[in-house]
Amino acid sequence: MKSFLALVVASSLYLQTRSYPVTVPPIEVCTSPLPNCHALISFLKGRTEDTCGFATVPLLRGYSPDATDHFYTTSASEMENAIRNDGYQSEGDAGQVFSTQVTNSVPLYRLWSPSGRDHFYTTSESERDNAASELGYTYEGIAAYVYPSSQCGAVPLYRTENPTIWDHFYTTDVEERNNAITNLGYVDEGIAAYVIPNPE
Repeated sequence: MKSFLALVVASSLYLQTRSYPVTVPPIEVCTSPLPNCHALISFLKGRTEDTCGFATVPLLRGYSPDATDHFYTTSASEMENAIRNDGYQSEGDAGQVFSTQVTNSVPLYRLWSPSGRDHFYTTSESERDNAASELGYTYEGIAAYVYPSSQCGAVPLYRTENPTIWDHFYTTDVEERNNAITNLGYVDEGIAAYVIPNPE
């Protein structure tokens, strides 16, 4: 009996010195009375260790068939206005980005060409300045903050351009990029930035 008790005590002491990962089952139903409960759960389910713990926001994507323009913004109200008043259609989220600057992130600059009816996004200051001074674009500020290289689970945001209809198109989907290049007249312009992928 004494040997059994000694074994129990020893086991208890051993377990107290060990740490074990805790697995939390997926939360499917929000029953909390707190406001924004669904938004909070969606955020928590979308976070992983690979994102470095920084809070992200969706980079909303819209398209205007009339203007043949792809438009990206983190502002839900701005996208709603573009859909309601400017003929844009929602195309979901292009990826997850940062609304403020975090470690190792850089600005994603946004420009607009009134004559070409084209939104253009770049992380390059020199490219931004050249587009504004030489190509007829108007600088509209910082659209978001992104990574300049692959880190924290970020994936490439590919950049393409269709010179015929004057449209810059950005996507994290390789197949979508390839289809735009192969079948829709777009030209590959490399990687614009790296963004956090959308939660599955």
